[in-house]
Amino acid sequence: MYDAIIVGGGPAGTTTATRLAQAGRRVVLLEREPFPRFHIGESLLPCSVPLLEKLGVRDAVANAGFLPKYAAEFVNADGSFMRRYPFADGLVRGIDSAYEVDRDRFDEILLDNARKQGVEVRQPAEVRSFDIGADRVDVELRTGDTLSGQVLVDATGQRSLVAARLGLRQMDAELKNFAVYSHYDGAKRGSGDHEGDITIVLVPDGWWWVIPLAGGRTSLGKVAPSRSLGGRRADGSYLDDELAATPYLCERFAGATRTAPVRTTSDYSYRSTRFAGDRWLLCGDAAAFLDPVFSSGVYLANAGGFRAAEAIDRALSRGRFSRRSFRSYERWLEHALGAYRQFVRGFYTPEFVEILMRPTDALALRQAVTSLLAGEVDRFSISWRIWLLHAIIRANRKWNLAPRIEGRREAAARLDREP
Repeated sequence: MYDAIIVGGGPAGTTTATRLAQAGRRVVLLEREPFPRFHIGESLLPCSVPLLEKLGVRDAVANAGFLPKYAAEFVNADGSFMRRYPFADGLVRGIDSAYEVDRDRFDEILLDNARKQGVEVRQPAEVRSFDIGADRVDVELRTGDTLSGQVLVDATGQRSLVAARLGLRQMDAELKNFAVYSHYDGAKRGSGDHEGDITIVLVPDGWWWVIPLAGGRTSLGKVAPSRSLGGRRADGSYLDDELAATPYLCERFAGATRTAPVRTTSDYSYRSTRFAGDRWLLCGDAAAFLDPVFSSGVYLANAGGFRAAEAIDRALSRGRFSRRSFRSYERWLEHALGAYRQFVRGFYTPEFVEILMRPTDALALRQAVTSLLAGEVDRFSISWRIWLLHAIIRANRKWNLAPRIEGRREAAARLDREP
């Protein structure tokens, strides 16, 4: 009888499993794919770094050759205006950098560490079915083996094993976007502390990410509302055409070579109607997936894994496994997702981006935005400033509080008119 059965070996699953093992619990982790394997979501937030320290992997991550990331920058389509947010300028001191990672290697480091910390890892191990009973959870594998435990943690990412079976997933009607992306060799990048900056390039119908990786590779992807495709396929031809139509990217990627397949994800923003139940929890992307513009995915997986492990450890100590036992975890996740979702929704409105590109230092609002971009979602000193910022953004919709960004309001109005 395991204390916890965790399905999924990504950051959410390995974090939850490792923290439970560190608390002396008997944990088995089931991962269906052999590692290493490709995964998108390559930009970490600074608030993940202290969590990596507690997991026991900070040195391994630091020594893996990943590029340090000291800032996020936002650039308009022709490169004529840029706003850089160095994490060291945030309200919270001491959390000033993160990493741009290859997820195949990063996830493998976390999984290997889970083994070292005492987690029983079965890989590849695919779940055929599960049964949540009054006194235990049973999980049957494709091999025919059956495992029993006190609690089931679904960390299966967008596949979302439990949420799919229970019909909990709700797509976000306001964030029906697509992403098309690949890797390139030879793109231009900054030097020194600027080399690892993630760049968000603003175009009228959406945005691009530019993430420098180790070895001279760069991850490039475009995100936009699905209806902006106008019947086109989001494939390699589309990616090439859109890159050629963006002057800033033309300059950075002149002479660069695409070295990976072009991948596409569509209509991907969703959340589950609840994140826990009797003897089960959802963690990471299995619970919800937000738009990637603020790189919150891995951080929410790591931080959520810590919170999930704390809730499960308390439940095990008390011998109570009802949904009520996991309410603290659900409340935290609802709060964290709400904070980022409000920012993400705002990003697709012109009035938000205009303020983001020209932030004010009044009442330390710029510093609060920097801290949120670093992953700080739990401090009142930041949350009230973000609330005030959203009030200013709403006012900017009517009054010209910041210079307009050419083409963005027109594109937003055009998309609003389309069915």
